[in-house]
Amino acid sequence: MKPIITVGLAALLASSGALAQQSGARGVFGIGLTTGGDTLASVVFTDGSSQDIKAGGLVHLFGGVEFRATQQVTMQVNVGYQVDDTGGASNGSLRFSRYPIEALVHYQLNPNFRVGGGVRFVNNPKVAGSGVLSGINLEFDNNTGAIVEGEYTVTPNIGLKLRAVSEKYKPAAGGPSADGNQVGFYFSWYL
Repeated sequence: MKPIITVGLAALLASSGALAQQSGARGVFGIGLTTGGDTLASVVFTDGSSQDIKAGGLVHLFGGVEFRATQQVTMQVNVGYQVDDTGGASNGSLRFSRYPIEALVHYQLNPNFRVGGGVRFVNNPKVAGSGVLSGINLEFDNNTGAIVEGEYTVTPNIGLKLRAVSEKYKPAAGGPSADGNQVGFYFSWYL
């Protein structure tokens, strides 16, 4: 699996330069730290400490492409992986993972700052355990949420953004929805 991902990323990087020259498009990769949302699960460790898995946490990795529509307007499509995990306990862990696909539009306010927003489709959200927690498997329905963000470009290729997301997670087996609303700080790298 890893060689396929590596080859895919290499092909994306190689083609993004040629695509950018032809159509005003450029690749984008990023990472964000997010917080918020309801507690989906709590794990108590043998030393008495505990850790919560939140519907709005914690690390979001993404890659995609941005198209310039006008001098002030850009459109961006990203595919990512977002996860909150209890970490590496020796006897097991718990993880909330999902695969967001985002469509965004940004408006350039000045040379270094832009605002934007869009929609986010979250695919395959689930809480899964390993080790002594391997019996835990909670799947949620796919959902759609809304994004609002502001981005400051440090250089033409590096951006720092603050983001807010509004979304809900409904268990596939039924039951009350979980609030997945979140805020995050992101670093973006544009090719």
